[in-house]
Amino acid sequence: MVAAATQQPLAWCTSGAFFRTVASSSRRCLPYNKRQQQRLCDAASSSSSSHPGTLDMRRRCCCRIVCEAEGEEGKTQGESRLGSMIRNKQRILESKLRSMPAGELEAKLSATRAVSPPNNLLDTIAQQVLQGRTAIIVEAARLSPAESPESLAQRCANYVTWGASAVSICTDEEKSPNGVADLTAVCTAVNVPVLRKDWILHPLQIAETCAAGASAITAVYSVLSKGTPAILNFAISLGLDSIVEVVNMKELQEVAPLGLPIYGFNLSVGLALSLPGIRQDISKSLIGEIPFGASSVVGVYSIEEARAMKAAGADAVYIKHEVLQGQQATEKEPKLFLENLEVAMSGDD
Repeated sequence: MVAAATQQPLAWCTSGAFFRTVASSSRRCLPYNKRQQQRLCDAASSSSSSHPGTLDMRRRCCCRIVCEAEGEEGKTQGESRLGSMIRNKQRILESKLRSMPAGELEAKLSATRAVSPPNNLLDTIAQQVLQGRTAIIVEAARLSPAESPESLAQRCANYVTWGASAVSICTDEEKSPNGVADLTAVCTAVNVPVLRKDWILHPLQIAETCAAGASAITAVYSVLSKGTPAILNFAISLGLDSIVEVVNMKELQEVAPLGLPIYGFNLSVGLALSLPGIRQDISKSLIGEIPFGASSVVGVYSIEEARAMKAAGADAVYIKHEVLQGQQATEKEPKLFLENLEVAMSGDD
């Protein structure tokens, strides 16, 4: 398991002037309100109290990822790879922060203003639920480092035409040499919510996401740990939704008091198991335990699995990029797959 420890105080976590409510239904009502915002602020203040200092400690890296399993025996292959990816992301961010002139980080964060994305993820999911549908989020990434942001954007536009309710763009350096450029191009090309899929560890990434025109970020609780409230609070203050991924019941119970509006399962870590039956059973159990008023987004690899998650109560299904992209894609005809999936997610099967 991987957790994060933030070495600076979370002073950049503002109280937030941007609050939203979305259409309520018998199952989903008022996912964000001031009381929930205050819970995040209180949690962020609590987690920052043990980290004295000021925001100008950026030269001490501003964020540090601590791999709790590092050096322990008996790690699974998945845990080892996750730790490796997070450490790599840490090094990239630390290098970027150190290279910034004094005061630039603070100026950039302060200059980032709250926006109201024209295509809100939470609103989109709520509208789909009210219509008896399950939203479809399609993940996309460059086919190779040489692929242009414009080519990726055109592919995403096709996904939307074929039935995607939202698209999620992989911006990690393992997927793209310029993920922010990819995100910006896609936001310009489509008229649906655009998520940033990355290892979010620092407020600078959130400011970049906002500037690119995206609607939401993905956050992994097992990575952020106690830093989760502060990261989410900063995202909320800029008008961004957040999908918080949890991998088991223990994590779900730990984050439940924060009043999160969107929970994610099987998106990045933990539940990306090779055995569909086990993966589905765990996802179903977690869907059934999310707090009232929250929405669920579940990663799936087939129409059959999507049907099972819809029946279990999932509000949105998340199609991983390897399902539709590349030579190893499990679905060779993305248009036919998404059109059939849209039908399966409409009404009752």
